[in-house]
Amino acid sequence: MTELILFGSLAIMIFINIPIAIALGLASIFTLIYTGDPLGVVPSMMQATVQKFTLLTIPLFILAGALMDCGGISKRLIKLANCFFGGIKGGMGFVAVIAAMFFAAISGSGTATVAAIGSILIPAMVKEGYDAGFSSGLSAISGSLGTVIPPSITFIIYGMITGESIGDLFFAGIVPGMLFGFILCLYTYFISKKNNWGGQGKMASGKEIWDAFIDALWGLFSPIIVLGGIYSGLLTPTESAAVAVIYSFLVGVFVYKEIKLQNFLQSLFATGKTTGIILLIIMNAGIFSWVLTEQGIAARLTEFALSLTQDKIVMLLLINIVFLCAGCVMDNTSALFILVPIIMPIAKALGIDMIHLGVVLVLNLSIGQVTPPVGPNLYVAADIAKVKFESIMKGVTPLLLVSLVALLLVTFVPWFSLCLL
Repeated sequence: MTELILFGSLAIMIFINIPIAIALGLASIFTLIYTGDPLGVVPSMMQATVQKFTLLTIPLFILAGALMDCGGISKRLIKLANCFFGGIKGGMGFVAVIAAMFFAAISGSGTATVAAIGSILIPAMVKEGYDAGFSSGLSAISGSLGTVIPPSITFIIYGMITGESIGDLFFAGIVPGMLFGFILCLYTYFISKKNNWGGQGKMASGKEIWDAFIDALWGLFSPIIVLGGIYSGLLTPTESAAVAVIYSFLVGVFVYKEIKLQNFLQSLFATGKTTGIILLIIMNAGIFSWVLTEQGIAARLTEFALSLTQDKIVMLLLINIVFLCAGCVMDNTSALFILVPIIMPIAKALGIDMIHLGVVLVLNLSIGQVTPPVGPNLYVAADIAKVKFESIMKGVTPLLLVSLVALLLVTFVPWFSLCLL
């Protein structure tokens, strides 16, 4: 009955469109009332959930991404990528994917990547003859790389919940993220060749490539400094995020001279707003996760899952299905806090590596960022392109199917996740 109260009330509130953060908290409170437990635990658990040093990484990486965008780093990276690929079939699509990978390596946020890269590249792709629905769909799903390519806010939250090393999770996300990007580029090439998209301009000369490289050099150093600091052991992820903010600010103010007081204040405001939303979700999701464990619900669900199958392959398929469905109706943070406490003991019982599992879950949730009804990347890209939702769904659907190929490869070939550890 406890499970019915917790999950039933949550489902009803999501169905009537109550914000997921509020729904998680209220479902937990209803369950505590039913069980007769004191409600005084709620504020203390909310405080304990967000009172963690690791969470400082989230606003810092969000701010670094905002400063990178308004400071001119992102557009220079796009220009450099365009020099290499802009003149070939599907080249501008390649640029969208590659630029998203570079930007993701600083911002750690999928939605921020779509906003920063898509606002420049979607109009450019449409101008070169690409279908508007495909252009916005490719930008939306490329932005999902921000969830997979380190540093990733979703990896940070997964590490916080499971206790796994965030540095190891970042390492594990590199190859799957590159695989994801390669498969998107491969599909883009074939569909562009079929429809004669792109490739209208001439290839850049050696001098143009060199000039673009020199101009973008400060931006290219950004992921090297941030990720190099973490992987070398010189910096923790939180310290690395602080370095990313300082570096992006200094480059934007003193090198490119594009950060002005107004857009700096706008970056601070956007960071505060996004961080506030994430922390509200984390606080309420923390209560929900605690109720799952404290009431023995997670343990009972684990026993039930293991009674269905103890085959690792079948269980991984079920986990993928669950997280793909979860990504359709809730944000990444909520999905992790709700489902990881249930999935984790099942995975450990079957001998599934927790780092590999983290990559699989994050890749699932990255695909969830472009699946309705939530799909935040879709709405951002559609707004930029000024296209109807039906149009962007037509463009993104085949991209989602090829993304599932990347998901299956990462799921059943752990080497992709663990080869750098």
